[in-house]
Order: sequence, then structure tokens, then C-alpha cells
Amino acid sequence: MNVSAIIVTFNSAKTVGDCLTALEREITAVGGEIIIYDNISRDDTAAVIKNKFPELNLHVSPRNVGFGAANNAAAALASGDYLLLANPDMVLDSGALKILLDSIREHPEAGAVVARLRNADGSFQPTCRNFPNFYNIFFSRGSVLNHRGLARKAGHTYTIDEFDQITAVPAASAACMLINRDLFLKLGGFDPRFFLFMEDTDLSLRINQAGKKIYYIPQAGAMHHWGKGSSIGAIRRSFYHHFSVWKYYLKHYPNGFSLFLLPAALTVNFFLRMVFGNDRH
Repeated sequence: MNVSAIIVTFNSAKTVGDCLTALEREITAVGGEIIIYDNISRDDTAAVIKNKFPELNLHVSPRNVGFGAANNAAAALASGDYLLLANPDMVLDSGALKILLDSIREHPEAGAVVARLRNADGSFQPTCRNFPNFYNIFFSRGSVLNHRGLARKAGHTYTIDEFDQITAVPAASAACMLINRDLFLKLGGFDPRFFLFMEDTDLSLRINQAGKKIYYIPQAGAMHHWGKGSSIGAIRRSFYHHFSVWKYYLKHYPNGFSLFLLPAALTVNFFLRMVFGNDRH
């Protein structure tokens, strides 16, 4: 079997239908399966899937185990040579999955490949990034200092602009990532300590440490309703993001900055975002 597509859902009833319709078309073209792991949604997600896609493999968790752990559970059930990690608010373009599959096969050094994502209005959505460090964290997507001109002037950009050609990138979102299944399992999948957010950056780092590369494939397109795949409140979402950033630094940079300075800065940033709002880019 070529590809096992994994979709983790949580209160995703509004977007999962369009996602699965496109995904079924793409999986039919390349051969494979679709595995849906629902983190015990409180809305009609499971009912929508059962009614509209009764043939698909749906597993409902007895509790919300988090995004990373749910993907790991689904991956353990997969039989494909490759895993397509896909968000339930992502809609693949026609032929995109075949392009991703051909690309990872043509680049033996590739551990994973990612698609070019765009917003609903057609604008480019930046999902590739540099690894967090002690400087760019203050200009990251979730920072109140995230003003593109200021970040570029300081030379500490976090997100990466698009490329016209296939390009190796340090890290990427797992909103639409095709990864070698054996590599994913060898790496232990996502680190379940990250309940939500930063699990894909952590996985990207471990892919690089394993001697593999992540390639951005601009010819493979998808539309992504950023943040619409799960009805989580803004405060709760922001909390998970800030807490996961702290966990990432504690794991990879266990020093005084991560233990003392960063949590203070994250706390201030969290409350400022609650007051002034969030610029996701």
C-alpha cells in the first residue's frame, strides 16, 4: 500500500467533510487508506464522518489524548509505506498527493515533504520555518513583536517565505506532510508531551538529526483554513501554544534561559495577546 492518510479530529464537523472528499479522490489516485482518529469530539464530527463517509476507518478515542498522541495511535494502525499527516481543515488540490509521493520517492535523502498551503483567499500561507532559538522566538508567529519589518531588520525571522522550486527547509508544519512511515515509527512519532502545537517542529528537528531532509514542494497545493479544524477557544489555543513553546525549549535547551527568562516572557506575551489580539502571520 502506498499512502496511509491520517486525520486527527476534534470538534471538526464544519471542515472535515471537504477535507475527506478531496482526500478520498487523492488516495484513490495513488492507492492507500484513510484513518481518522477522533479525540472524542463534543460536536457532530463523528456523525458527519459516519453518515457521509461510512467506508472510512474511524476510531474514536475514549478521551482527548492530544494531537501528537492521536497521530501516533493512528500511525500504529497504518499499513502504507508513507503517512500523510493532514489537518481536518486542509483541502488537497487535484493531483497534489501524487506530486508529494513522486517527490519523496525521487529524493532518497528526504524524510518528509510538505505541500504549498494557501489561505481561503488564495494568498500564500507560510508553514515552513527555521528552528526556534534564543533570538527568533521573540519574533515568532505568536509573538506580539511579530511585525515582519521589525523581524527582518533584526535578522531573526522565524517563518520562511515561499520558494518557486523544490527546496529543503529546516522545519515545517504537519498540516500537510508526507513522511516515510518507517522513519516516523523509528523516531517514535510525535512527542506526546506536546499536547497541541510545536509537535511538528520537534519532529522536524528529529528528522534532521536522523540525517534526513524536509522538502517544500510548491507544485503540490492545498487550501488550509488555518485554525478552523477544531473549535477551540482563542484563550485555550493561545495557552497551549505558549505552554508547548516552553516545553520545546525545556527539552532542547535545558538552561537558565528556558527555566527562568522564557516562561516570564511567554507569560507577558500571553496576556498582551489577550489584550491586543493576535497576528497569526
